[in-house]
Amino acid sequence: MNIITINENGFLDKIKGKKPLFTCVISSIETTTYIPISGVHRDVIKYTPAADVELVFCGKSLTLKTPPIDSTGSPTPAIITRSCVELKNIKNLHIDAGAFIKPKIPFIEIDYKPTGKIEEGKAMNNSKELFKKGYLLGKNLEADILIVGECVPGGTTTALGVLLGLGYEAEGKVSSGSVNNPHELKIEVVKKGLKKANINKNSSVFDVLNAVGDKMMPVVAGLSISFAERNKPVILAGGTQMSAVLAVIKEINKEILKNNLIAIGTTEFVLNDKKGDLKGIVEQIWDVPILASKFYFEDSEIEGLRNYCKGSVKEGVGAGGIAVYSIVNGLNSYIFKTHIENKYKQLFKLAQYL
Repeated sequence: MNIITINENGFLDKIKGKKPLFTCVISSIETTTYIPISGVHRDVIKYTPAADVELVFCGKSLTLKTPPIDSTGSPTPAIITRSCVELKNIKNLHIDAGAFIKPKIPFIEIDYKPTGKIEEGKAMNNSKELFKKGYLLGKNLEADILIVGECVPGGTTTALGVLLGLGYEAEGKVSSGSVNNPHELKIEVVKKGLKKANINKNSSVFDVLNAVGDKMMPVVAGLSISFAERNKPVILAGGTQMSAVLAVIKEINKEILKNNLIAIGTTEFVLNDKKGDLKGIVEQIWDVPILASKFYFEDSEIEGLRNYCKGSVKEGVGAGGIAVYSIVNGLNSYIFKTHIENKYKQLFKLAQYL
């Protein structure tokens, strides 16, 4: 089977034959400019969210000469997302929730200013407003199903902070975009922020978000609830960052999760990550479906794609969730992998990685 399922509960039938809208919510985090909590290289970290959604929207990055690629030759997962957009003709619309560099494509701006200093407990001061904006925007978007991804370098750290702030056991459980997951550094940063913001058991979800979250989270929560309220399925397309969004949704509207309309769609690389535990986090929150797409990169002719299987990149830009939708709706795995490989060669042309 090309999809790994946990607690599927008939969710896949709900997305078959449905017309989707894919959206990616981007944001940046000030802390990442001086504390290495992200696997994205500091030379390109400010440009990555913009370059990724540019690639998804128009087939190439405009902000950078080539799309982001790491030192192992592993490309941005946006090439997976773009392949799905092309092969399944998926409409996509992108949302800025505070990226340092703004994309050179049409986008919806919900917040101009990046997420702030996590270690100071000053991530933002407007999470409730961002939730309301995401909710209202969702009410004005029409599609049978919402697939919502994210691109937030450093976002697994904010995910850890929100999960800990809401009382979940998450230390050592969030994933990373790099092979080496700096768990200790992430824990140190968010615990410092939680302490400085005086977060305790009486703090609200918005208090926690304002202290150590990122601006993507309340926006995605608002979008998701607005679609689920209209009986439309939602795929939270991402890894452990989306488990934190799920926890936020539960705090704001627990009843909506009882309808089995919200699932997490990720990649096999996140689900199999021995340095993270998406399943363990989600089980603490709610028994939503976890759906992981398989890519068969272990057989790829391209080393950078094979390195996904060794822990590089793993997920991002909604790659896992949009792939789940595409596979359920008839995308052949061989055609899919070949298209991704060809896209890699077209975009990077780096013979040393082939």
